[in-house]
Amino acid sequence: MKKIYSAWLILLISSLSFSVVLAQTKEEVVALVKQTKSAIEKNSPLTFEKINAGVHPYKNSADPSLYVFILDSELNVAAHAIKPHNVGKNLQGRPDVKGKMFRDEMQKKALSDGRGWVDYYYLNPKTKKITHKNSYFELAEGSDGKKYIVGSGKYFDK
Repeated sequence: MKKIYSAWLILLISSLSFSVVLAQTKEEVVALVKQTKSAIEKNSPLTFEKINAGVHPYKNSADPSLYVFILDSELNVAAHAIKPHNVGKNLQGRPDVKGKMFRDEMQKKALSDGRGWVDYYYLNPKTKKITHKNSYFELAEGSDGKKYIVGSGKYFDK
């Protein structure tokens, strides 16, 4: 009986810990977007350089699945912490693996509401698997006077 009770207690504690981790991750995502937005508003060229170099905090040194990406208002990649080779590419109308036009949705929400969340499927750099992702984004005005969509997200590993 003690073994069953202990097993249930461990399961309960584990599930509670998992919920706390998800909440912290969501908070970390929002904080990273806000921190990056502020840096872009002060000095967009230097911030983009640091993002493309994968400098912490723009690419979390402890967790490579926590990183930022920057799109301009036309959905051209301005900076990307894990895919700097995509800088300059236009991603408008390019869906995720399930056909969702998530970037177009980000663009629409960012330009109308200034911020939002979007769900889609994307390659997780930590697990190297296509995984459900939820990204938060905010519209920023760079020091160069251009509008940018600043985003980061969390993966749901299965």
